[in-house]
This record gives sequence, structure tokens and C-alpha cells, in this order.
Amino acid sequence: MAKRLPTKPQLRDLSPQWIQRQDGVFLHLEDDLGIAQTAVQIPQNLTPILLLCDGTRTLESINGGLLLQGISIGQERISNLLEQLDDALLLENGKYAAEKNKAIQKYRHSEHRPMSFAGTIYPAAVSDLDLFIKESKARFEASEKAEEYQGDIQGLLSPHIDFARGYATYAELWKESEGHLEDIEQVILLGTDHSGGLGSITPTMQNYQTPYSDLETDLTGIKLLESAIVGKDPYNEELHHIKEHSIELALTWLHNALEGRSFKLLPVLCGSFQKFIVDKQSPSEDETISNVIEALTEYRKKSRTLVIAAGDLAHMGPEFGDSAPMDEVALADLASKDHISLATIEKGEPEDFFDASAEESDARKICGLTPIYLMGKVLDGCRGYSVGYDQCPADQQNTSVVSIAGTVLFGD
Repeated sequence: MAKRLPTKPQLRDLSPQWIQRQDGVFLHLEDDLGIAQTAVQIPQNLTPILLLCDGTRTLESINGGLLLQGISIGQERISNLLEQLDDALLLENGKYAAEKNKAIQKYRHSEHRPMSFAGTIYPAAVSDLDLFIKESKARFEASEKAEEYQGDIQGLLSPHIDFARGYATYAELWKESEGHLEDIEQVILLGTDHSGGLGSITPTMQNYQTPYSDLETDLTGIKLLESAIVGKDPYNEELHHIKEHSIELALTWLHNALEGRSFKLLPVLCGSFQKFIVDKQSPSEDETISNVIEALTEYRKKSRTLVIAAGDLAHMGPEFGDSAPMDEVALADLASKDHISLATIEKGEPEDFFDASAEESDARKICGLTPIYLMGKVLDGCRGYSVGYDQCPADQQNTSVVSIAGTVLFGD
């Protein structure tokens, strides 16, 4: 008996990867939420079928679209391929919907948002984590730059890269913040959502767990965000919180810096600003983004608040779709452009930070663009400086890099 497929199949937004096998080149597709047990690999010559799975075409019209491109494989083979995609939960309007609902209910009924990377990216035991962070920070001395700025620390740009590659930048940033965070009562933590939709802003009501304890998510702030996000379900992408590492990794260093004491947390995942870059439009002109900035600004007035943007900088080289490898000249050029962007953050000019990426059509692929921009808008008038800039290898050939840095912002 044939499996029931959507009448007009629609492929989910995914992060495909090309892979080389002995029998040819394939496009690897998998459920990035970790719900599905299987993945699908599509031969290169059949990938046009994926573009036709846009929710507007029946099986017959998909076959017709392929015939127009000179691809004749027959409706039965197309159906079999679509069944594989559906079994792997890759069709938006197929089995995925029911499985997603089961997963979200399980998540919401759990005690907390559990640690996803303890024991892999960082030590799970408090004693081991404390030792790792202590030894990492011991390599650095805090500068005296903070004395040049008025007010308290209000914001931090923290990396979210794995600790193996980025520990030095993490360590220098959190060493720099020592002695400035004792009075923090609540934290807005804006993390890159690597799987997030265009312009998506996704809170969660779940408390976040760290090796030290569970941290209470402030439902007052959540309600403010719910009201700010117009025209769509604020929790449509809430499952992303489970596997997304950006908030968890920055939060681990923060909770260590506060010696494990409690504070109220507002964890927010931030999707892509690509549509604003393409349209050459300031994100603040979007109703939801404008409302979110206003809501977070209002929330910040409640208590002594720290705003953290958990975002890396550039992603460049063949690993990220660029044709040219990153040689010494390219790395020097990247550093120059990154420091121009960092200067706009330090000066409290988030519009200039966004414009720099828009003018180059996001050539550097700054994955922290959204949280960094939002932090800058919420911390209007805050100024500071950056530490720990680094370019981390992103492939075995040393032809691709991820650039990172830490920034400390002061104000009232």
C-alpha cells in the first residue's frame, strides 16, 4: 500500500551539504532539529526536484517540471524519493508536523531546557568546568581600558564557537569583565539561531540548565516579547532552543563568572536578517523587530540588566560556499573589515554595523549579525572596546575560517 504523501509537498528550510561519495556527488539533507532518525542523500543530477517541492505543485506537476528541464525519471521514482524525504521529516506539510508537535510537547513538559553540549564542548562537572575556565583566564591580565568609560558594564559580545577553537577569546572577554558583574539581577541573552527563519525572534518559557543550576526564565519579559511579535506564533521555532548552542555556550561562561548564583534570564534566539540585507532595508523598519527592540528596552529598565549577544563574526572560505581559499592576503583583508564592524559596535552604532554587511551583500556571512544589531539598539548610547579577535580554522585544509571577538560595552 502506497504511503500517504502531501498533495503538494513543501520542502522545509534546511542546511544542505554537498558530499563526495564513491558513486558520485550527493546533496545531504537531514532534520536539523534532531527529531528524525534518518537522513537523505540526493544525487546531484536529481536536485532540481527539491526546487519544485515548494508547496504549489502536485506530483504530476513536479514530474512535468522535471521533464521541461530534460530530466525523465518517472512519477514512481519521484514518489519514492518524496517518501524518503517525508520519512526523514524533511517535508513541511508531511509527517514532520505531527512529529514536531510531539517533540514540542515533550520539551515543554520537561523540567528545564537541558544542557545539550555538556561533556562534549565543555566539562559537565562543575569542578572540571571551573578548572578549565580558571586556567584559560589565567593566560590573560585584565586591561585598564574600562577606566576610560563611564557607567557600568551593560553589554557583552560573546563568541558562540566551540571552546576548543575559541577558548582564548572567551577567556580574555570574561577576564575583562571580572569585578563588573556582581550586581547583575537579570540577563537578556540574544543568541544566533543557526536554523532560524528570516527575521525570526524566538523566546522560550523553559528554564535553562547549566552545570551550576537551573536559571529561571523571567516570564514577565517573555510576555513582553509575545506582545511584540506580531502576525506569527512566537513559539513556532521554539524547538530550536534544544539543539542550538549559541545561548548555552555563552551562558556557561556567564554563570561561572557569577560564581553559580541565580539571576533571571530572558533567552532569545534570533534568526536571519538576510531579507533586510537583500531589500537594503533597516531591520528597525520592520514592525516586529521594532517592537522587540522597544520591548527589550522596556524590560531592561526593570532591574540591573546585562545584555549579551552570543554571536560569531565572519564565516569565509570553501567550507562556507566561497570559491577562493583564505590565504594570507584574504585573512588580512578580513581582519580589516572585521575591525571596521567591531568599531561600529564599540561606538554604539548598530545601523552602521548592519549597513557594513548590507553594502557587501553579506559577503562575510556574519552569523552574529542579528543578536549584535539588537543588542546595539537596546543599549542605545553605550560605548566600549573589543578584545580577543581571532580567526579560527574551519576546515582541515586551513582554507576556511570563522572570525570571533569579544566586546565590552559601558553606560547607564
